[in-house]
Amino acid sequence: MLEADASFPKHSMEKMNKIMELNRETAMRLWVRDFGKRSKAVDFAGREIAKGAYDDRNSNFGWNVDHILPQSQGGKTTDSNLICCHILTNDEKADRFPCFATNGKRFEIVKVQNHYEIKKVDGSNSNKKAEDTGKINFYDSASGIRYFKDLKSIQNKPRFVGSVQIRIRNLTNTAVVDFIENFFDEENISYSLQEDYRSSDTHIVARNYNMSTNTEVNALLDKCVLLNTYLQCYFLPEEYIGSYDIRYRIDHFKEKKEMYLTAQNIRFDDPDTRYLYSAIRLKTVSDKLKNSLFINDLVITNSEAKDKVQLKQGYQYAEYNYIFTNLGKNLNKEVEGN
Repeated sequence: MLEADASFPKHSMEKMNKIMELNRETAMRLWVRDFGKRSKAVDFAGREIAKGAYDDRNSNFGWNVDHILPQSQGGKTTDSNLICCHILTNDEKADRFPCFATNGKRFEIVKVQNHYEIKKVDGSNSNKKAEDTGKINFYDSASGIRYFKDLKSIQNKPRFVGSVQIRIRNLTNTAVVDFIENFFDEENISYSLQEDYRSSDTHIVARNYNMSTNTEVNALLDKCVLLNTYLQCYFLPEEYIGSYDIRYRIDHFKEKKEMYLTAQNIRFDDPDTRYLYSAIRLKTVSDKLKNSLFINDLVITNSEAKDKVQLKQGYQYAEYNYIFTNLGKNLNKEVEGN
């Protein structure tokens, strides 16, 4: 999603946006196919990649999607011929066929029945240490203590907590709640569910207590946009919900102790309210849900949103009512098909 430029033809910009979103959506779908719910994984060459670092060349964990059989050799853009791998792995593999080397290992592209696969041609590096796969071997004292010392070194570092509140009015089927919880299945994400019977509101809160990079801020923003797409384009028109709001905020803490003491008390003020000065609200609180996504200033300044929205002076949230257009169109077809 790019910021529109008055000098750029509108239809061309829309076409570029669609292509970018389609590529990202495809990549995320392939990630789930290859790695399930994991937020980090290791590609076929042994390099660690992070789900939130898609197409990020500034990240040590950046990854993208590569054709197993190169397009120059007739490879097609189909799921069976696509693989998630580290950007460096992709660069080193390039269009080499049938043999190539990457990350100090040699591989061969071979045909298996009606598709192609990547096979290692030597036995090097076959015994990986537990740390290389992101797992800690607590039965090994050296591994356990090394992990503990790593944790000690970051206790007094600033912490950024990402919190998402999904507020739903007139929920007609609790399967929607189960569906939403699966959006926030990453490690360090917690859930709470609260019914307000006076207004028939359901509140779901998810928190990531270790937002250490802009990549992670963007990854959680992508989840919010994805959820916004489903709520707006399917659950709302199908009347599984009456209305909704999504509020995504980042909060900064000087150290972990401060985070533990105050993170659970993070407030989700209404998007239509200004900051509180001497406990006096400068604008009347509106209880009407907007069917939209709202983000605070730290989300804006640390994500791609900084090129798309600005926070109005005095307000805590800016509206960020974006959806994944290709997915939205497909969800609309599902609604029409019903």
